[in-house]
Amino acid sequence: KNRIIYIGKAKNLLERIRSYFFPGETISFVNHPISFFTGKINSLDFIETDNEIEALILESSLIKKNRPKYNIQLKDDKSYPYIAFMEGEQYPRVFMTRNRNIKGARYFGPYTNVKSIKEVLNVLRKIFQIRDCRKAKPGKIKNSVCLNYHINLCSAPCMGKISEHDYKKNVGYIKMFLRGNDKTVINNLRSEMNYFAERKEFENAAEIKHKIDSINDLMISQKIFFSGKKTWDILSAAKDDRVNTAAVSLYNYKDGELAAISNFIISSSRYLSESEIISGFFKCYYSEVDNISSKIYIPFEIDEVDAISGWLSEIKGKKIELKIPKNKEKKEIMEMAKKNAFLYLEKKKFERSSGYSRVFKELVKLKDLLGLINIPKRIECFDISNIGPAFAAGSMAVFVDGSPLNSGYRHFKIKNVSGQDDFAMLAEVVSRRLKYLDNLKISIEDSFYTKPDLIVVDGGKAQFNIVRKLFEEKNIEDIDIISIAKKEEKIFCSKFSNGINLDLSDKALNIIIRIRDEAHRFALSYHKKIRDKNMTRSILDGIK
Repeated sequence: KNRIIYIGKAKNLLERIRSYFFPGETISFVNHPISFFTGKINSLDFIETDNEIEALILESSLIKKNRPKYNIQLKDDKSYPYIAFMEGEQYPRVFMTRNRNIKGARYFGPYTNVKSIKEVLNVLRKIFQIRDCRKAKPGKIKNSVCLNYHINLCSAPCMGKISEHDYKKNVGYIKMFLRGNDKTVINNLRSEMNYFAERKEFENAAEIKHKIDSINDLMISQKIFFSGKKTWDILSAAKDDRVNTAAVSLYNYKDGELAAISNFIISSSRYLSESEIISGFFKCYYSEVDNISSKIYIPFEIDEVDAISGWLSEIKGKKIELKIPKNKEKKEIMEMAKKNAFLYLEKKKFERSSGYSRVFKELVKLKDLLGLINIPKRIECFDISNIGPAFAAGSMAVFVDGSPLNSGYRHFKIKNVSGQDDFAMLAEVVSRRLKYLDNLKISIEDSFYTKPDLIVVDGGKAQFNIVRKLFEEKNIEDIDIISIAKKEEKIFCSKFSNGINLDLSDKALNIIIRIRDEAHRFALSYHKKIRDKNMTRSILDGIK
């Protein structure tokens, strides 16, 4: 009751409000069906502004302040850390965090080199003595100062040891430094040093001289971290209305090289267009991140593009351009970002379906360990059981999310190979399986028509090469292959062409061992069935 549930802006207020109440229409940035949303409305208010940029600034400010339930809220992947400034505090804290949803925080980042950013932040704290504690009322604490004050990591604002003006000036220096304006910081500090020297306050002058030297030392030790001031971003989105979720993938480039990839989830996106998702991302993300690129590439023309560009330029104090890629290189990167957004969305769908279980973490670990293209959610393992050409058989065991999918198991009676040629038999079995993927548009519930993420074959390097050659002939590039040798317990794959020894205690690799053993068991059971049937037939044939 009496809570703001949605904040938006409109050029034409009448048309916007009318659209809320027409059946079948949808609301920009509203996460629920119209009937549900309008049923929550008790009253409506509006504020008139002079122009669209002012409206965007006000909209962003009110959303951050009130966090309405039906406005877009981002959830990021927390893969890279940021430096957060708690600007709403009298004496703002500065600290490293992976959480980009802290109320009242401004962010710099993301930073890919965690070790470097920790070192940088530690040095900056020593230079400018900024607090990172959670004292409720700085300046009013009556206890003794903490250890950080005694080791020159904090200026003790909680004890009134520094004025609010001087403290915020130091915070400003850190921001300038992180924006790459290190020369400005040094020039300002040098002016302060000269001021104190002229007044013969040599102790204060020496203290500032020490700060200047420390900054210069930091610039030398972290040259890689601070190099590259020409930056640009590429972002793309993917959505799946079946799960009511969208994903945004943001690529940050520094001096032409990829510096960071950040992924974000937007829940309840069924009633949002991709244009609204991109626009909403700008309002949620770029309004809170301070050091943003001057050029941001988007996948297509979006509504309010000029207004958003003007708004960002005004609040960041520099020209921000929103552009659609024109050259081949940036178009390819945009395609890569779009694919990454889709894969991240698929990953999140899988996490939800599996409850982000231990198994999922093991599958991700397996992907990274073996250098796979896909997270191996569906694994198919092939085994040949061959004791005499008359009884040769193949099997396919299937694991989905790390567990056996018994309904997906298949037997193959060898049809086209004479003699005991295991390699040719393996090629036949895998070929027969792959032919079912030739036309995936056919709507068949059978698991056999589901494309695997990973194919495992029982055997060594030769078996791996047989299947790889088969994939090359069929132009298959989006399914991973590995082989596993029983005696040596080695895995052969594209990353490890000469094999890698299995750690039998590794739970991720244990998934491969289990499906290998399951395929072998299944092949033997079918082989025994064929053999017994053949033996029975032979005995009966001898009876006259």
